[in-house]
Amino acid sequence: MLPFLRHDPFNQVEIQDTEFTRDLLGRYVCSTFDEAVNNGGRPFDVVVIGAGMFGAYAASKIYRAGADQNLRILLLDAGGYFAPTHVQNMPHLGLNAPDTALVTRNDQDPRARNGVWGIPWHSNEPFTGLAYCPGGRSLFWGGWAPRLMPADLAAWPKDARDFLTANYPDVELEIGVQDKADYLSGPLNTAINAQLQAAATNANPILPDVTLDVVEEAPIAVQANSPGSGLFSFDKFSSGPMLLESIRDDIAKRWTLNDNSRRRFFLVPRCHVIRLQNSGGRITGIDLTYNGQFRSLSVPTNLSPDCQVIVAAGTIESTRLAIESFAVTRSAFSMGANFMAHLRTNLTVRVKRSALGLGALTNLEQGGAIVRGEITNPDGSKRRYHLQVLASAEKGQNPEATMWTMVPDIDLLRNLLANEDPDWVAIVFRGLGEMDGDKKAGPGGATSFVNLTNAADPLQNDGMSARAWVNFTPTPNDYAAWSKLAAAAVKLAGGLAKSAGDVQYLYNGGWQSAPPPDPFATTKDQLGNTHHEAGTLWMGDDPATSITDPDGRFHHISNAYVAGPALFPTVGSANPSLTGLTLARRTSAAVVAALAPAPSARFKPLYAGSLADWQMSGSGSFLQVYDILESVGGPGLLWYTRESFSDFVLEFEWQHASRTDNSGVFIRVPNLNSSASSDWMAAIDQSYEIQIDPRGYNSEKNMENDPLRSTGAIYNINAPIRTDIAKGPWQWNTFLIEAVGSRIKVTLNDVLVNDFTDPKPRSLRGHIALQNHHDGSKVQFRNIRIKAVVPGVTDLPLARVA
Repeated sequence: MLPFLRHDPFNQVEIQDTEFTRDLLGRYVCSTFDEAVNNGGRPFDVVVIGAGMFGAYAASKIYRAGADQNLRILLLDAGGYFAPTHVQNMPHLGLNAPDTALVTRNDQDPRARNGVWGIPWHSNEPFTGLAYCPGGRSLFWGGWAPRLMPADLAAWPKDARDFLTANYPDVELEIGVQDKADYLSGPLNTAINAQLQAAATNANPILPDVTLDVVEEAPIAVQANSPGSGLFSFDKFSSGPMLLESIRDDIAKRWTLNDNSRRRFFLVPRCHVIRLQNSGGRITGIDLTYNGQFRSLSVPTNLSPDCQVIVAAGTIESTRLAIESFAVTRSAFSMGANFMAHLRTNLTVRVKRSALGLGALTNLEQGGAIVRGEITNPDGSKRRYHLQVLASAEKGQNPEATMWTMVPDIDLLRNLLANEDPDWVAIVFRGLGEMDGDKKAGPGGATSFVNLTNAADPLQNDGMSARAWVNFTPTPNDYAAWSKLAAAAVKLAGGLAKSAGDVQYLYNGGWQSAPPPDPFATTKDQLGNTHHEAGTLWMGDDPATSITDPDGRFHHISNAYVAGPALFPTVGSANPSLTGLTLARRTSAAVVAALAPAPSARFKPLYAGSLADWQMSGSGSFLQVYDILESVGGPGLLWYTRESFSDFVLEFEWQHASRTDNSGVFIRVPNLNSSASSDWMAAIDQSYEIQIDPRGYNSEKNMENDPLRSTGAIYNINAPIRTDIAKGPWQWNTFLIEAVGSRIKVTLNDVLVNDFTDPKPRSLRGHIALQNHHDGSKVQFRNIRIKAVVPGVTDLPLARVA
C-alpha cells in the first residue's frame, strides 16, 4: 500500500508526480474545470457528457467537422485519465475487466475494482459496471464489430436503416474491421471458415427452430497492417487515440502564450453530471460535481444560447440522467423501458487437426468466424442470434490465450509457437442472442427496465441524487431462445468433427468426450457481463411512440441528444459498438448542422465590437477602436472563425494613414493556426487576397505601381481595371467583393475595378480574413458585413452604418 496523496491548492506545479509516475499523459490531454470553463473564452457550443467509446468518438468528430464554425466543445467524464489506447495494444499489464458484482444498495458496492471499474447503479442482476476513464469500455472491449443485418433492423426507422447501410463501410474501415484478413489469416482461419460454411449448407436448420443463415470471416476491429506507407497500423480500436489526437491538434493550433481562451476542445475528467436544467424544451444548464465539489454550467455564462448537449454516459447512466432531468411518460411507453442486453453462452471444444484437414504446424495459428442465424420462439415470433467463433492451436483450455496481445519479444514469440498443440485445435463458440424489449415496462412490471432509486434513502442515493435502478428480467421467450442458442452451439461444434473421437468438450473442469448433457446449464453466461445494455431511449419517427429521433435527439428537448446503444429500438444479436459508432457519426453531423448559420440573403455584420469570433494568425494584432479595427504590426491575418462562406457578397469600408500602408482582405481562407509562425501564409497559396496598397509596391523588385499589387488587384493573380479610384489617406473607401463559383468581382467606391474568373480555382469555400502587413502600417476597417448569394432569393440589404 502507498500513502494517499493530498491535494494542496497552495503549491502549484506544471506536472504532478506520484510515488512512481510523472503524470505527463493526463496533463497533456486533460484540463481542470477552471482551465476549461473560466479562461475568458467564448461559451461552449457543444457539451458531451461521457468520454467513453461513443462520447469521445462523437466529440472528436464534432471537433473536426466544426472547424469551419470554430465550435467550442467541452467533454466531461466521471473518471480520471488512464490510458491512451486499448489495453491490448500494450504489453501485458493485467488490465482486465473485473468479474460481475451484485449491488442492490450502497453498502454492497465494492467500490473501484481493477483500477478504474465501478458500478454506479443498483440492480437485481450482477454487473461488471463501467470503466471510469476517458475511452471507457472501448479501452477493454473484445473488438467484435458485426453489422446489424436487415432482419435486425426491421423495426428501426427507415432513415436510420438507410444511414447505417450507407455508412457502415466507412466506420468499418475507420475502426479496422476492413480488411478482415489482415488480422486473422492462414490455414487454420481458412479451415474454420470452410467447415462452418459447409455446416451452414449441409446441416441447416441445425435444430428444428434454429437456422444458420450466414457464415463470414470474423469482423474484428483490429487493423494489423499499415494504412499507408510510412504509417503505423491502427491496432485494436478504441476511441482513446482519436480523442488524444484531436485534443493535441487543438492545443498545437490554438494554445499560444499559455492562453486557453482560444482553444476549442477541452476534456475535463472527474466530472459527474447530476442533472440537466431545462426550460421551454431546451437545456439551459448542467449541474455536476468536479472532484466531489458542486459546479454548474449555464446559458449564457458558460454555454452559448444555441448550445447542443450529447448524453453519452453509457445506456444506464444516460437513462438515469434523462429521467432525473426531463422524464417523459406516454400512454404507449415510459422512458427507461425497452431495456435489453444479450443472452450469452460460452462453449469451448477442441477438435483434432486432421478432422479440420490441417497439416503439421508451421507457424502460430489462429482463426475466427461469425455464424448468424434465427431462432423461432414458442409463440412463433423470430429473433436473431450469432456465434462468435475463435480457434487456436493453443495447448491449454483458452483458445484466446495467444490472441489480443502485443508480443514485444521475438523469443517470447518463438516460445508461443513451441507451445502450440500439434494435434488439437481449441475453439470457443461464444453465443449472443437477441432479448425481448418491452416499451411499456416499468416499476411493478415483470420485464426489464431502468428507473431511479429512492433519492431520500442514503443507502440508495449517490449523495447528490438518485441512482439508476436496473430491473433485469428475461421473458419466457428469452429463456427458450437462450436454451436453443446453447444447444445450437454444441450441435455446430460437434459437426466439425468427422467422428466422435475427433472432438472434446470443456466442462466439469476438463476435456470430456461427450457433449454436455445440459448445454444451457453448462454454457450460459451472466446477463450483466456483456456491456451490451441498450434500448432505453429508443429512436423513432413518432414522438408518441419513441423517445428520440433518428439523429439521436430527444423529441421533447430540442438541443439534447443521445449517443450509444440506448438509442436502439431493438438490439438484434450483434455487438452494439459498430452500430453505436455509426449512429454517433450521424449525431455529430446533426449537432454541427444545428449550429451552422443558415445562408442568408440579408447582410449581417462580421464585426460588431467584439473579437470573440475572430482569431489572430501570425504576428501583430488588430486594435479595437469602437466600431473600427486597426492593423498593428505584422505580418499576420485576423480571420473570422465562426463561419466559412462559398458564394457571397462582402462589403466593408477601409482607410489608410499614409501611402506606405499595406493591407488586404483575404477570401476563401482555410482554417489557420494561432501561432506566430508561418501558418498564416497558407492563405497566400490557398485563397485570394483583394489588395490594399496605394503604392502598388513590389518588394521583390523594389518598385512601385505594380498592377498585380495595387489596390483592387487580386494579389499576384489579376490586375485591376483601374488604379485611380481609391481615395487618399484618412478617407473612407468602400469595397464590395462578390464571389460566386470561380468568378470574383471587386467594386471600389461604386466602380467595378476587377472581374476575374479563375480557370483553376484555388478554393470555392473558406473564411474571411483581414491582413496586418508590417510594423508602422495602419489600415482601419469598419462596417464589415456579408450576405450569401442564394439562387432565387431576393437581396435584403441593410442600411449602411454611418
